[in-house]
Amino acid sequence: MMEVIIGLLEKGHPRISPTLYPLIFKGMIMIPISKEKCFHMHHWIINLFILIISLFIYIPKLIIGFSLGLFLQGLSYKDRFHFIINNPY
Repeated sequence: MMEVIIGLLEKGHPRISPTLYPLIFKGMIMIPISKEKCFHMHHWIINLFILIISLFIYIPKLIIGFSLGLFLQGLSYKDRFHFIINNPY
């Protein structure tokens, strides 16, 4: 149950999974490069960016802690460094 809530299942989709072409596909940031390939922005990169920004501007510790947890959790995925993937659109 906990895996479904926090997203520990690889290759799974979140419960809330909106699609907004061409930026979001089933809750994941995917930007089409061609008809066959797209760029997948992993959530750990977004949270790393938040952590780096927090070194220069004030961000509440709750958000920093949440971002740190999501950053570490994202690095536990096997596909963490796969950025160019097959286009799902």
